Amino acid sequence: MKQNNNSKTRDPHGIIAEMTDDELLVLLNCSPELASGLTDMTKARAKKLYVTVKHDLAVTRLNTKDKYRNGHWVTHIYVNGKRKVVEKATEDELYDYLFDFYSKQDERFMTFDDVFNIFIDYKRNMGRSESTIKEFRRYQEFIDPKIRTKQLSNITEDELRKWLLLDFLKRGYKKDALKRMLQILRAVFTFGMRRQICFENPAADILLEDYAQFCNLESKANEERSFSEEEIEKLRSYCLADNKNPHAAIMLVAMETGMRVGELTALKKEDIDDGYISVHRQQIHVPKTETNSKAFYKEVNYTKNERVNPRGGRIIPITKNCQIALDMANNLAGDSEYVFHHPDGRPVLKQSYMYYLRRRCKDLGIGISNNHAFRVAFNARLIEAGVDGNERCLVLGHSMQTNERHYSFSDKRRINDVKNKLSGLKNVL
Repeated sequence: MKQNNNSKTRDPHGIIAEMTDDELLVLLNCSPELASGLTDMTKARAKKLYVTVKHDLAVTRLNTKDKYRNGHWVTHIYVNGKRKVVEKATEDELYDYLFDFYSKQDERFMTFDDVFNIFIDYKRNMGRSESTIKEFRRYQEFIDPKIRTKQLSNITEDELRKWLLLDFLKRGYKKDALKRMLQILRAVFTFGMRRQICFENPAADILLEDYAQFCNLESKANEERSFSEEEIEKLRSYCLADNKNPHAAIMLVAMETGMRVGELTALKKEDIDDGYISVHRQQIHVPKTETNSKAFYKEVNYTKNERVNPRGGRIIPITKNCQIALDMANNLAGDSEYVFHHPDGRPVLKQSYMYYLRRRCKDLGIGISNNHAFRVAFNARLIEAGVDGNERCLVLGHSMQTNERHYSFSDKRRINDVKNKLSGLKNVL
């Protein structure tokens, strides 16, 4: 009996083979080298499990006309921050290579940038858009190089606070930029904790309220970020005269509906029916990346506010002026499924329309030159028409909080209305 117990102690293969994946993973995280001493069957299972947890990039089998490479297995890894292709003849050979790579690269010594790169790949594989990935990368560049190159588990809350106060906030960033930076920092450290690369989140207790007073608190007056009634009339007159141009038709509909640029350029004739416009798709820009040789535009079946939680879009009523604009679009040269199109049927691209809008505003001496100013102005018109907050959110396609923060007017035009009303009162002693 004693001899059998000693034999079992010297040969752990049977015990390990009976372990669950979670139990085996804990063991491998402590000592990855144990996998090399296991039996062939347990070794393959252990290595694949170890790699699957650490490797976020796709592992695929090649289907190619090249007879020497057809059936090979391929993936990517990061070496010194740069993406590298790894290709092996069999799946087992590829996982052996990845196991050696990750076990030698002790994650406990990963820097902030190392973990950030893995985090970005994870987000991309989870379906985050390339524009969001690009934004993450942009914020990464703002972080102090001393923090970025430091071991993730050794970064302290005091270091982050000192950098924010003495560097980041001195650059004049606004409150929204600070909020986004804190969100990204917390996300990277939370990701590191899940991977057992670090054991606490030093950004967790750094609150926006702690540093909001140090942000650039200057904000544009509402009249500076919205077209005035006079400016809209100038643009409307110009567009009605330019009635053969699809860009002009887009602008007319924008001022009558408050639709976003991507929603306008993706609008199809089937979306217009019975006096209403159904808004449920948008045109988005996909920038050039490591996987895209060049930037391009594509359509997606959700609007900006429904990317994560689709609700079928929203409905916008067609007013008299909006119908005039849609009739103008319907008379454009060429045939297309799109409302706004070129003579050959191609839809208008976002960038093309925005360029047209900027040029027209410059020609007419209008200081604002972005489509968002139509949304703000349209929201103001809804307020003046007595449309309540919930109804405005339904038409514009955003939350009540966003509406109150960015769209509600308290400018001189409304103050003048108050003045006129007060002037009409009889003096009472």
